[in-house]
Amino acid sequence: MALFQVLKFEGPASVLVWKHPKTEMNTGSQLVVGPAQEAVFVRGGNICDVLGPGTHTLDTSNIPILSKLISLPFGRKSPFTAEVFFINRLDVLDVKWGTARHIQLRDPVYQVAIPLRAFGRYGVRVEDSARFLRRLTGGARSFTSQDLADYLRGVMSGRVEEELSRYLLEHKICFLEASAHLTEIGDGVSRALEPVFEEYGIRLVSFRVSSVNAPEGDPSVRKLREVLDKRHEMDALRFSYQQDRSFDVLEEAAQNLGIGGGAAGLGAGAALGSALSGMVRDMVQPAGQKYCGGCGAAMGMDDAFCSKCGKPAGGGAFCPKCGAAVQPGSLFCGKCGQALGDTQS
Repeated sequence: MALFQVLKFEGPASVLVWKHPKTEMNTGSQLVVGPAQEAVFVRGGNICDVLGPGTHTLDTSNIPILSKLISLPFGRKSPFTAEVFFINRLDVLDVKWGTARHIQLRDPVYQVAIPLRAFGRYGVRVEDSARFLRRLTGGARSFTSQDLADYLRGVMSGRVEEELSRYLLEHKICFLEASAHLTEIGDGVSRALEPVFEEYGIRLVSFRVSSVNAPEGDPSVRKLREVLDKRHEMDALRFSYQQDRSFDVLEEAAQNLGIGGGAAGLGAGAALGSALSGMVRDMVQPAGQKYCGGCGAAMGMDDAFCSKCGKPAGGGAFCPKCGAAVQPGSLFCGKCGQALGDTQS
């Protein structure tokens, strides 16, 4: 029977667990355990001992557990059989993860059902070699970080789905704005996953959410983007719903006036243009700016009289319906579209 004198790690550097191919050895053999490694002895499916970094002489005098493995009294060269697993305890920081399916989430801001996906990376370190070997690897000849990711994919997807949904709903964040909160979401998922990894003898040393997205071709996503584009347009112009409707009223009035033609139509069109210009001016005016009710000129907030026409502040014509100031000669109110006729002063 061939008896090996030196046992050491000879597997790929990327594996978390590597099983030595030989199981026959004898007391007096040398076991070499590298930095950030541990060697686990297994006999009959039971873990017998765990040895840390260093060179170990397999002898019952310094490794008492070997007395349970040796059955024949051959002295110092007693042969025995056992499985030796080398555990890599270095930090493995580039394990990819992704949700296994779309997460159906009703957007908390716009109440539209959105199918979301999330992706990222995490880092792990084997903290308890015996537990890790017992719970995850069994008798496998090797076990990689990808094997770990595949094994825990379902558990991770569930935790990511729960935490992502909880965070967006609790903070009322639209999924399109989730990219600004990836760190906070990742921290929440990490806290939820830590006890799960501990059950397998693993420490979660880092967790990062790289992206939260939805398929661009999904009808609900297109609908939500249209809503947001419209909102941003209106915010940029300082629109309100009432001002938006005023444009519609003025446009319709302009078309009706155009039908009559002639000088009256031209005069009305000019007045309508003046009113429309005033309305746009009101929408984009700086905060705190006021205008003369008589001629429409800009006035200082403390001016008591208009420097252009001399009218007192607050003077001029007003709409009989909404009370807004209107320029002389205007046929319609720039705020609500009320026809003015001869009611203005």
